[in-house]
Parts: sequence; structure tokens; C-alpha cells
Amino acid sequence: MKAEFLTGICAVLLVAAPYNAATTKTADAASSVQTIAVDYPVRALRERRQGTVIIALTVGPDGRPKSCAIASSSGHADLDRAACTNAVRATGFPPLADGSDRTFTQKAEFRIEE
Repeated sequence: MKAEFLTGICAVLLVAAPYNAATTKTADAASSVQTIAVDYPVRALRERRQGTVIIALTVGPDGRPKSCAIASSSGHADLDRAACTNAVRATGFPPLADGSDRTFTQKAEFRIEE
């Protein structure tokens, strides 16, 4: 039996445009692009599941992520959950001078390399 070693990669990129234009009052917060490393769920990797998740990440005025919602599912709950969990743990978003929350889209792609 041949031993197989799989690695999964996932990159999450903060899209420069806000998810909901109604929540954006300034363009400053939308000018940041951030890549976030996401842990590939072990079971999904073992089962060779791949997919793309679009999340809506809400960032508070202090630049810290507050909440996450699935805007477009990968079709796999564990991949969706991993994208949101890791995005909410991210840091480094710009603080917002007007004291309001902003919601941005993020795309997480889970791909298996052999």
C-alpha cells in the first residue's frame, strides 16, 4: 500500500471592498488587504474535501473582528466554520475614526496539494 501525504492550504484574503456598501461611510477602512492563515480541518483534509467560502466579517471601531457570517458556503460546514473561526481571531485591521462597525467580505479557498 502506497503511503500518501496530503497537505492542505487555505488562504483568506480580505477583499478591499466592503461587503455591504450601506455600512461604509469612509473608504479608509476598505483600503486594507490582509491574508490570514487558516487551519485546514483535519477530517476535511483526510476526506479530500475542498471548497471556497465567502464570509462577511464585521470589524469594530477598534479594528478587532467582532463577528462572522457565511455569505456563500463551501458546501462543507467544517470548512465554513474554519474560515469564520480564523478570520475572527485575526488582528491588524485598521481602527475606524468614526466609531462605527464595518463589514467586509473575505474569501477562503481550501485546496489540497499532493
